[in-house]
Amino acid sequence: MSTTQFYKLPVEIAGRRDLTPASKILWAVLADRIGDNGFCWAGVRILARDTGLTVTGVLGCLRLLEKRGDLQIERRGIGRANHYRLTSQSVQQSCALKKPERSGKLKRGAQQTCAQALNRVELNQTDQLNQTHIKISCPKSPEALRLAELLLSEIRRRKPDYRKPDLKAWAKHIDLMIRRDKRNPERIREVIEWCQLDDFWQSNILSTEKLRKQFDKLEMDMEKRPGRQAVAPPQRGLDGLTARQRALKETTR
Repeated sequence: MSTTQFYKLPVEIAGRRDLTPASKILWAVLADRIGDNGFCWAGVRILARDTGLTVTGVLGCLRLLEKRGDLQIERRGIGRANHYRLTSQSVQQSCALKKPERSGKLKRGAQQTCAQALNRVELNQTDQLNQTHIKISCPKSPEALRLAELLLSEIRRRKPDYRKPDLKAWAKHIDLMIRRDKRNPERIREVIEWCQLDDFWQSNILSTEKLRKQFDKLEMDMEKRPGRQAVAPPQRGLDGLTARQRALKETTR
């Protein structure tokens, strides 16, 4: 059975002549991302990736959908993702928005575990159900774990006593980068190695969560200044001192 996924577009939207083909594609992508609260908050770059449009094209389509009354945009200020709500009557009929009936074993509120709630917020989707049972999973590939360990080892190369994090939690963010953000694992490795040598980013990227959040900026900086690297950290002994510090300490006694 094919596992290909599709965006679905209602006939009423597809036949509209006051909307451009690109804006119809964006409508379908937004509809697929709408959660149970009726909103989605995908970033413009994410929408550009999912639609194949440029960032400028996405912004133009958003303005058109808003002007035609098919979209409400809650603008949340610089640096914060806007909230989008589709207002078309067809949105209720769209197959992309039909949610499967929930099992009686899983309800909202107090009966929902913290892990499930966090997973829903992260993915902005309802739980994936099959015909007979709830399927909630967050697979972490061995590759994601290896990349998480790589970041930790690069940090500890500079600071050997850096606290040990929850590597499974770190791997989750890497896994989301690979599966949801469509990042290439080899590219992730390159960015990790570069940022941990860069004299600015090495003190700012100290977790995979921050790595995922700043990945686009990191890539752009890496392209601009690939040769800008920090001086290799001095080697420290078990006492935490470099050879020079140890020699100075001996002379002051």
